[in-house]
Amino acid sequence: MNQYKLVTVVETKERVYIRIFVNDTLINPEGLIRLKQAELDQLFRDLFKGSRGNCIRIRRVRS
Repeated sequence: MNQYKLVTVVETKERVYIRIFVNDTLINPEGLIRLKQAELDQLFRDLFKGSRGNCIRIRRVRS
């Protein structure tokens, strides 16, 4: 069973920029994926349901 990680790198009012890992392998090494917040929420719900709970969302905090 695949394990998914959606890592939020940058968040603005309108967009969210993410990286996606499948089984700890980055699947978008060419750059960040840009989504609206609603699109990210739907993507997470779909992956969570399809992977039977093997999907997590991570927010990076930069200091």
